[in-house]
Amino acid sequence: MRQLLVLGLLTGGAVIACAQDSDTVIFESHAKFSLLSQVQNPAERRAFFAAYNATAPAARHALAEQFIRSYPQSWLLSEAYDIAARSSLDVAQSDVAQSDLAQLDRALQEGRFSLRLLPENATLQVLMANLEAEKQQFAEAESSAQDALEYLDEFARPGNISESEWHRKQAQLKAAAYFALGRAYAAQGLAKTPGSGLLAESMDALNRAVAWNPDDPEISYLRGIVGLRLGQSTKAAGDLAFTARRSDRLRAKALAALRLIYRNNHLDRISFDRFVASQKHREIDKSLREEHADWKPSEAIRGGYAGPEPCKTCHTAEYANWRQTGMAKMFRAYQPENILGDFSSHAEFKDPSGEPVVRMGFDSRPYFQIRDASGGWHKFHVDYTIGSKWQQAYATKTADGRFQVIPIQYNVVKKSWVNYWEIIDAPGSKRAVISEFPKLLEVTNYQENCAICHTSQLSASAETEAPTQHAVFKQPGVDCEMCHGPSAWHVKQMRAGGAGPVNPTEPPVDFRRLSNREGVRVCAQCHRQSAIRQFGENNEMNYSSKTAGFLLKTWDRPYDAFSRLAFYKDGRFRETTFIAEAFTRSACYRRGKAQCATCHSPHLPDFSRNLTSLKFRNNPDEMCLQCHSEYRHQIARHTHHAAGSEASRCVECHMPRIVNALLFQARSHQIEIPTADLTERFGQAESPNACLLCHGDKDPQWAEQQLQKW
Repeated sequence: MRQLLVLGLLTGGAVIACAQDSDTVIFESHAKFSLLSQVQNPAERRAFFAAYNATAPAARHALAEQFIRSYPQSWLLSEAYDIAARSSLDVAQSDVAQSDLAQLDRALQEGRFSLRLLPENATLQVLMANLEAEKQQFAEAESSAQDALEYLDEFARPGNISESEWHRKQAQLKAAAYFALGRAYAAQGLAKTPGSGLLAESMDALNRAVAWNPDDPEISYLRGIVGLRLGQSTKAAGDLAFTARRSDRLRAKALAALRLIYRNNHLDRISFDRFVASQKHREIDKSLREEHADWKPSEAIRGGYAGPEPCKTCHTAEYANWRQTGMAKMFRAYQPENILGDFSSHAEFKDPSGEPVVRMGFDSRPYFQIRDASGGWHKFHVDYTIGSKWQQAYATKTADGRFQVIPIQYNVVKKSWVNYWEIIDAPGSKRAVISEFPKLLEVTNYQENCAICHTSQLSASAETEAPTQHAVFKQPGVDCEMCHGPSAWHVKQMRAGGAGPVNPTEPPVDFRRLSNREGVRVCAQCHRQSAIRQFGENNEMNYSSKTAGFLLKTWDRPYDAFSRLAFYKDGRFRETTFIAEAFTRSACYRRGKAQCATCHSPHLPDFSRNLTSLKFRNNPDEMCLQCHSEYRHQIARHTHHAAGSEASRCVECHMPRIVNALLFQARSHQIEIPTADLTERFGQAESPNACLLCHGDKDPQWAEQQLQKW
């Protein structure tokens, strides 16, 4: 498996281009962009490439260490520590007979620091899993391997890897992750009596590893040893014979195990060599690597969408409460009572020089006058409102059926007009240039850029040359079926006196019975990288009527494809666009059962006072205490602050307000125990520490000292 442990760095290095804006639409076929494009210092880039391109392990490690010392706050630190970890492992394994334990420990330390900054680095997670298994750190190995497998299914290929090459490497990496699990379970199971439970888990993992990489003899060897212990001598013999034929390093061990099988089965009627030669068959269950492409849609999926109105017959309260939420009001045809912005005759928006570039007014309905680059003015009426809580945008409908989003929005918190795209986009954003709007470009088109999350069941048009700009939707706003799935079949069944779905994932899905992965996946279709676009067989955008589930198996862009404006240097997310990604980094999600519905509900009756739909708005600690009940009666002892103080609220420490929202700071959903060592390295601006948000007169060293006392 050594060749799997030293797979080269898969991210960064090969493509240098401008990063995409953090919230600009991108399609699956588009090119990915490199993190290196964010590094402006030529010397820093040269130093990184020197380490990346070095071939001798010791020299590569020395160059990586030199880079880390020279650029301790670099955006490339995660990648530099990745190189260092792999180099340390290579150095340790340069002596085939004896690994250097100190080098292995150093590789673990370097790899883990890299993963603090970028935990979604699946290739490094695989390396860590196998290294942890080798060091008998079994819980850590299991955690790393499971994370790696999840990330390998979640993220699109790195930008510098071809589709065919990534398919091959992805298979190898999945095999290596399952092998790490197999190693961890086997080591524990073989040491126990009888240990069969762990050995059975090991066998399951190794069966999957073989399915993903049938040519690796080390996987087959370990599976043979586990099979031998489980009494599966026939299966074990096939694996061990394959290993003996394919691996010089493992041949002697494999033959010794085969001799044991030979003796135990009284096969003295044939020679041992003939016995080994006769072992031609190995069990490989290819279905264990199926991608389920042949899954068929259920009757509920084929039944299609009923719209929200039938739901109110049986779910009266839930329907009424949902109608008051921001999701239901996300996109609405113009009505006077829905307007939040200031359209009084004196209202205007000025450019940095103080010259008006947008004038607001009202005739038959609100309108904007927008100045183009030549100084001419163009009038656009408000046909639709977008949003109803903290900010409201406006769309105008063109003669050919497109909706174009006006470049300025009204911020309710600040009670002022803002060029929001100028605030959130990377420099050079075309849609942030107000004078460009009269051209009605695709970057301000509502259907292509916004409707995926602001309307329900969006489908690209098959009748125009710009199918996504003319996309159509079944319902404005976010309706019941965006979360619960197509329900026409369910409505029909209920009206006929039938029963509801037995499978909780079958539409309409029951969030109370879903796993946290399934539950978050539904919410994440909008509350994550909002620029993703995928198409179903009938041009559905990000959903399907032809597959087993109504949500497509979506992918995430690797994080190096985004502008660094979206991140802090400590790796945490700076923008609410990534709120689901932040949450899925949390131990509450990864190791526990927490999902969005643990704390939020779109069916609460107090939305006008509870804009974030919190289940425990009046007792927010309960969101945490429902799982962490051991702290319920010792709040002050745990927080080191007075129990009734704001500083004793769980979210103040574990979910600080450090994320940019609509001109206010939202809470980070990367729920974690605060530390200050990265704040010492990067500073409070690039690694905000929860303690220092209140204790602004203190420094990171003070915060770290205080946190060490907890």
